[in-house]
Amino acid sequence: MVPLAVFAAFSAVAGAGFLLPLDLWMVGVAQSRTPEALDAAGRAFSWLGDLEVTAVALLMICAALLRQGRRRPAWRLVAAFVLTGLLEVAMKFLLPVPPIPEHVSRSTDPSPIVEVDYPYPYPSGHVLRITLVAGAAAALRPGNRVALLCAGALIAGMAATRVYLGVHWFSDVAGGALLGAAGLAWAFARDGKEGGKE
Repeated sequence: MVPLAVFAAFSAVAGAGFLLPLDLWMVGVAQSRTPEALDAAGRAFSWLGDLEVTAVALLMICAALLRQGRRRPAWRLVAAFVLTGLLEVAMKFLLPVPPIPEHVSRSTDPSPIVEVDYPYPYPSGHVLRITLVAGAAAALRPGNRVALLCAGALIAGMAATRVYLGVHWFSDVAGGALLGAAGLAWAFARDGKEGGKE
């Protein structure tokens, strides 16, 4: 599958450290203006990508898909959410992307229900989950440009927020978006054809 291959190739480049100069430059640009109100807004926006919030949103989207008679993508979406989440956790233990220096971080996320201390930051789970959820929400109305624009704005906003707050590199958020896109592509593959609708 092409999206997954792109994610794998990008991950290899990030893990080799080739993107670190770009990552450092992007953090510098993102933090060049640092009003305190923007920090609070960034933390509030980040909440949309929390595991608990996105899991509830995903279940609501799956219920809507089932009401539309689209069983295959509904169940595949749940599987994609779980499998990409497991891959995210594994990579944060295995892919040696340099950790974010403490002086770069402008915020710490509120403690989640389940807290795990990861040695590496790649990929961004917040961007991964928001890509899956926002993309799936847009798929409820295929071809709707407004839905696609809203999904794109949510994903871009989450990516920018995570870099601005100094909790992820640019490569981390790009990797999260690519992994989320791969999960979406698999979940909605052949939707409406050969069992996509039942």
